[in-house]
Amino acid sequence: MVRSAVAAKQIAPWRWLVALLGLSLGLGATVGIYAAMSREASVGSLILMGLVVAGLMAVGVWLVAMYWRRLDEAAREAHKWAWFWGGNVALLPLIVGLFFLLERPDLQVPLWPGLHAGPAGYVATGGFIVVFTLLIGYSLAWLYWWLWKSR
Repeated sequence: MVRSAVAAKQIAPWRWLVALLGLSLGLGATVGIYAAMSREASVGSLILMGLVVAGLMAVGVWLVAMYWRRLDEAAREAHKWAWFWGGNVALLPLIVGLFFLLERPDLQVPLWPGLHAGPAGYVATGGFIVVFTLLIGYSLAWLYWWLWKSR
């Protein structure tokens, strides 16, 4: 048992991220296959799918925690700095877009590909846009940190 704890500490942080990527691909494939096979899903199958997704997400959180524990202080600071500054700056165009949409409620908003017009489609489109905009802001801030700020 002590040997496995020592071996776990020797695993490079990037390997935990590769495992998380594999888990994410598996999660996406599971949800996609389920959605394609069951247009008329029963309540029991929806509950089972929810439990599977929740379990895979718990494993994902564990993988992220393992990655974080193995990072050095500089890498942790880069992530924190990038999420704070990149995420907050990325919110600015989203806020401008929100005010624009509130002023023009009759404006036709394009949906994310594959979604249908309706409340769920519009909420999902907004969620995707927010997540991807924040990820772009984070990525640019992270690159800035490592290319210029860390010198």
